[in-house]
Amino acid sequence: MSLRIIYGKPGTGKSEFCFKEIANLIDKEKKIYMITPEQFSFTAEKKLMEAVNRDAVLNAEVVTLSRLAYRVINEIGGANKTQISKCGKAMLIYSILHKYKKDLKFLGKSDENIELSMNTIKEFKKHGVTIENLKEEQEKTEDNYLKAKLSDMILIYEKFEEQIQGKYIEDTDLLTILSQNVEQTNFIKDSIIYLDEFAGFTRARI
Repeated sequence: MSLRIIYGKPGTGKSEFCFKEIANLIDKEKKIYMITPEQFSFTAEKKLMEAVNRDAVLNAEVVTLSRLAYRVINEIGGANKTQISKCGKAMLIYSILHKYKKDLKFLGKSDENIELSMNTIKEFKKHGVTIENLKEEQEKTEDNYLKAKLSDMILIYEKFEEQIQGKYIEDTDLLTILSQNVEQTNFIKDSIIYLDEFAGFTRARI
């Protein structure tokens, strides 16, 4: 496996270069994946259709990281889990805030705190911050105010994870699932992969 970086200023034809190369490789037996952000997937699919022979397009495919993650889930098992929606997450957080309101020092069941809790958990997961990490920080800090706020978030985060475990897939967990299980799958082995249109990536501690 090798890594190649195609770089240049905006508008210099990096994407066009990739599609032209895909057109030249399309008749080979290897599967080709073009991975793009969600908002660029339709445009990329259109460009792919224009660049290659329509009869050979089955050998090349535009996918997003989320779509790739669901394919991994389907292959390794877990397709029976439902993706929890934003509304579903809000209802779940509300029930946690209501049930444990006596144990929470700062966060009550207000709409503002529901949104705050959801966004905080999302950021934790995006950056690979676990419940254990938070507990370690809580033990180390001498700031009582911060300790109390961490206590609230640990409780909410912990109960949220308990509720979705084995039942739902949370969108912020998809990349973790993908990175931890992609090597167990067969569909991506020996394939050629292009990543295009990404401005950057959030580093996660997996």
